[in-house]
Amino acid sequence: MDPTERRPSSDLPPDILSMIGGRLDNPMDILRFRSVCSPFRSSIPPLRRNTSRVAFQVPCPTSEAVFPRPSAAVFLCWSTVYALETPEGAASGPARWLLKLEELELGRVRILSLFSQGRMAFLPREFPKVLDFLQFRMVEICREYTLDYDSRTRGLVHVEGIRKVLMHPDCVGSDLDRCSVYFIDEYGQLAYWRYGDENWSHLDHPEDFVFDDIAVYNGKVCAVDYFGLVWEINESFGLQPFPTSIYGSNSNHHPDDDGKYLVVSSGDLYVVDTYYRDGANESHPFYTVNTSMDYFRVFRWDRQRRRWEEVRSLGNSAFFLCKRRSFALPPCELGGCHGNCIYYAEEADSIFSMIDVKVFSLADRSIKCLDFSDSILGMMNTSRLK
Repeated sequence: MDPTERRPSSDLPPDILSMIGGRLDNPMDILRFRSVCSPFRSSIPPLRRNTSRVAFQVPCPTSEAVFPRPSAAVFLCWSTVYALETPEGAASGPARWLLKLEELELGRVRILSLFSQGRMAFLPREFPKVLDFLQFRMVEICREYTLDYDSRTRGLVHVEGIRKVLMHPDCVGSDLDRCSVYFIDEYGQLAYWRYGDENWSHLDHPEDFVFDDIAVYNGKVCAVDYFGLVWEINESFGLQPFPTSIYGSNSNHHPDDDGKYLVVSSGDLYVVDTYYRDGANESHPFYTVNTSMDYFRVFRWDRQRRRWEEVRSLGNSAFFLCKRRSFALPPCELGGCHGNCIYYAEEADSIFSMIDVKVFSLADRSIKCLDFSDSILGMMNTSRLK
């Protein structure tokens, strides 16, 4: 046989197939893997009927921000952000959607808002009636974690006082003995839990440190604090600072900011600094006149020069600053989204208000509003702006 000739995937040895299948921890990936052919299907067991969004049980968080303390068991739960593309033969034609799915059990999913944990109240008319994951092209963008407890009357609900949750390595269903879970509470305190430990532990840092966000960069867990300094968490759960803050040598720079976000895009680490700027540019039709405005500065870590550099362009990528986890959408998955933009949401004034979703353009520093509510943002083609 010609050595350059391609062999069918069904010719892979069973031990290789079993090894590949054993690394899959997403129910949708397992379903698609077993649907390839008979050898693939027999290499790993079928999904359990009780497959759900629960990863495993964890101790109750030890944080002053957690109030009231859950009296029931606490679990690490997850949902997944996907880029979904409908097939060419679809009745409404090919379309791309960005959506967050929460898997309740085998064959049942719940669609959540991208910018909150709210459940979708309704879907657009053109959204597919049935999500056939074997027909649609689906790309996993990122996974989002929460700490939930069993309320008995309302099912699993989020633990109050927890802002960010991260698991590393991201290994739901496999190699759990290697993983650790981190959270940032409402006071900006950072804690961790190694799988199998009896309790949570807090990282050793000065009392006045307030952390804004946490992410995995280059295989390491990193956190950014209020003062713009990024810290790497080593294997002993010690904090090692990057050489400089995002503000460089200006250590006295204390912006009146609204938080910082860590975003990993194309292998690079970014810090998005958000704050308010008084006054509006009346010459631009998309600015809201006579109000303070959201404003963003973006910094990228230069690994060679070991310093932060402010960037004026994200290329064709788009950043999504979400409540539980922020992420970048690569150009090939953008669909109707605009590149070189930051998508974010403003908190509603009341529980009866819609979340106001906006788009900040780094090209002209303009702010535009989406012409639909957050409840359908995850589905709609985001090229519709006003």
